[in-house]
Amino acid sequence: MGKVVAAIFTTHVPRLMIHEPAARKAYMGRHVTTFYDAMPNLESERLSDLDFDTFVLIDTHWFTTIEYVLNGHERLSGEYTSDELPAMLHDHRYDYLGDSVLAHAIQDEASERGIRALASAHRNLPVHYPTLNVMHYLNPQARRRVLSVGVCQTASVKNDLLFGAAIGQAIWKSPRRVVLIASGGLSHRFWDYDQILEHASASPDDISSTANRLYDERIMEWFRAGRHGEVIAAADDYRAHCSPEGRFSHYLITAGAMGADKWNWRGEQFGEYEAALGTGQAIFYFQPSASGSVERIRKAA
Repeated sequence: MGKVVAAIFTTHVPRLMIHEPAARKAYMGRHVTTFYDAMPNLESERLSDLDFDTFVLIDTHWFTTIEYVLNGHERLSGEYTSDELPAMLHDHRYDYLGDSVLAHAIQDEASERGIRALASAHRNLPVHYPTLNVMHYLNPQARRRVLSVGVCQTASVKNDLLFGAAIGQAIWKSPRRVVLIASGGLSHRFWDYDQILEHASASPDDISSTANRLYDERIMEWFRAGRHGEVIAAADDYRAHCSPEGRFSHYLITAGAMGADKWNWRGEQFGEYEAALGTGQAIFYFQPSASGSVERIRKAA
């Protein structure tokens, strides 16, 4: 019997891959991101000694249209340059074991539930930087398998939760111990071209609107309290008013895998709430409660 041993909601901003302190300061100026310390701290304090096999990572830059798609390759390797910000993120080599077995198990579980999903092992299937940047920090020795999963841009909140439930059940039926990662931000509206570089700092003062910042803060308070039912209930409204990254599907799929509104794990924040060119960014680590409620949910699913 498999198990989700932890869940993570995390930023993947390209600035994570600026390695020189002087370059970081030149780009972000008065407020350099806390994530340079927060990501390694999360890995060393929570993940390094944790017993698990695979990261299942929901990637908000991998948009699909007619079905959910999982990377079904047994190995993820190559050299990556971002087409969005090539000067910031280029020539990045990566090599991880994939998890074809789990990808196909999720595909089959989704199909049994009437959800369209595909475990793709097509040649040259791309791997995106929300997967690669996060794995650079959280899987530094490449000891864990990596299963990257896309978000479907036509899916409803209900669709995302149902697909997440299929992921959770497939994990439970498997021998895998898994850390789920929702790789993406919170509110996601950039400053416009003429202003954007003036707002490159990590200060929350550079969030693109006060309304977005306030909604992000409400979402994060629910994260801290383990009130996932309230996050889910607000998801359609949050999508409509704050354009969260990936339509918030990274979180919703993760929550679906954890029992949706029955999920009650509290979030531990690493680093600060920050801006990235107007968008809202944060890192939260969710640990299981002593009640075992999620495992009971999985057995009943």
